Amino acid sequence: MRVMGICWTFLVAFLIVGGLVGQEPKPGDTKAKPGETKAVEPKAKGQLPQNWKQLGLTDDQTQKVYKIQNKYNDDIDKLDAQIKDLKAKMSKERNEVLTVEQKKRLEDILKTKSGTDK
Repeated sequence: MRVMGICWTFLVAFLIVGGLVGQEPKPGDTKAKPGETKAVEPKAKGQLPQNWKQLGLTDDQTQKVYKIQNKYNDDIDKLDAQIKDLKAKMSKERNEVLTVEQKKRLEDILKTKSGTDK
């Protein structure tokens, strides 16, 4: 009796697995077929510009926007760093124009405005 139960279990399992293996892919199914290798391109990550989510973009459009943004982000970051460096140099050179008294007065003014002199 126990052997019969094990046989039925294997038979049911065999039918289930056999039924799944023989299924045809559904339309739009992106899984590769047996013996077929499909290069899957990793999804680009990013953030859409403000209000663009309301445009109803397709996944393809969203991926294209992310790729465009990623293409320019490194250059933009380099330019931002360059701007920060130039502003620091400009500030240093401006401060060199001031006398010691003017530098002290400017420091007092900035402390008063920021509220750190309390």
